[in-house]
Amino acid sequence: MDVNSTHPDYDAAAPQWSRARDVIAGEDAVKAAGEKYLPRLDSQSEEEYAAYKARASFFGATARTLEEYLDLIFRRTPLTSLPSSDVMRGFASDCDRWGTSVAQYARRIVSEVLSVGRAGSLMLWDEAARRPWVSSWRAEEILNWSVDWIGRRVVLVGVVLKDGKRLRQFRLEGAECVHETFVQVDEAWTLEERLALKRDGVALSFIPFVFHGPRGSLPERSKLPLVDIITENLDHYRLDADYKHGLHFAALPTAWVSGFDKAAPLRIGSSTAWVSEVPGASAGFLEFTGAGLAHLERAMEKVERRMSLLGARMLESEAGPDAKGGEGELCGLASIVANLNASVSRVLQVAQWWVEGDELDAQSASFTMNTDLGARAMSGEEITAVVAAWRSGAISRDSMLERLKRGEVLPDGRSVAQERALIYRKAVEG
Repeated sequence: MDVNSTHPDYDAAAPQWSRARDVIAGEDAVKAAGEKYLPRLDSQSEEEYAAYKARASFFGATARTLEEYLDLIFRRTPLTSLPSSDVMRGFASDCDRWGTSVAQYARRIVSEVLSVGRAGSLMLWDEAARRPWVSSWRAEEILNWSVDWIGRRVVLVGVVLKDGKRLRQFRLEGAECVHETFVQVDEAWTLEERLALKRDGVALSFIPFVFHGPRGSLPERSKLPLVDIITENLDHYRLDADYKHGLHFAALPTAWVSGFDKAAPLRIGSSTAWVSEVPGASAGFLEFTGAGLAHLERAMEKVERRMSLLGARMLESEAGPDAKGGEGELCGLASIVANLNASVSRVLQVAQWWVEGDELDAQSASFTMNTDLGARAMSGEEITAVVAAWRSGAISRDSMLERLKRGEVLPDGRSVAQERALIYRKAVEG
């Protein structure tokens, strides 16, 4: 793997990432891209195109959708399961040496994956502080990678990261993870430093890097979760530009005269009259009467409805009763969150490995974000009905507690098992 080359999937996805970044950034970024998103009309001069673009408004539907999804996912505090060591508790409250908690770090990762479909996490050991730490990497910074079959598993055997003006390459040499840093000298990348990653003097047999994606933690390129909304958002921008362009030229009344002296000044105002000595002279206003702009207006409304529909479909949390197994399966946004739960949990497990040194796959750390995105707070009548069903024997206590948890009656962050333990303790003490 050449350190200064990029993966074919990177080259194919880069334009999509750029477009997604611009659309989520908003109007200034979209307009700065000029003809990339708003083609010039025939025969438009630079000045005319600048006015055409300035009149247009960009509707920030994609960014709003992203923020709403993040608020839904983190409406409930994620559940973090970590060993009780002081080092891991410190990692949970400051995982990146910048005071970022694991939950805050997870929100950053979720935002990246929903935006461009990819992110990465690198877990290293801080020898001075005697603790692990994690750094996040955007899709554009993960330049190249390679995987291979080792035993019965697909394993990451190389990855190249762009760190400012340096390139950092992690690769497996046999059973040893090597970290190489390159700097650019005279248009060529020159090796600056090379070292083997070790824990307590023993070389790492894996690369401590985790990919995050909507379909899992493998590095394969996936469809951007918001790509359809992004496409509609740009379509709406172009329609709005044409609509405002038409309004500018057609909706404003234009004065006209016939039979007046061309040299005579004509002013418009309540205190000014237009007088002509020429027989048959006339004056009036040209006003738009066609239906063309109404078609554009209806087209924009259709696009807005499609964006709303696409956003709502992402929130469908179950495939329905006919799904495989008859119980429904996670899909849409909930499926993405479930996959990110697994990859963020892997980050915690690698951090735990740095601390404890046991077999990586035996680490118990886990991280769970909310996947019940369609749930809402229960009303008083619903709570009464659920409790009555339990008292009558129609449902079990565990079913009642689970329904109360989904209905956001139990305190945020408290599991059903914890609530059951509290009930038991109170019964014993009372």
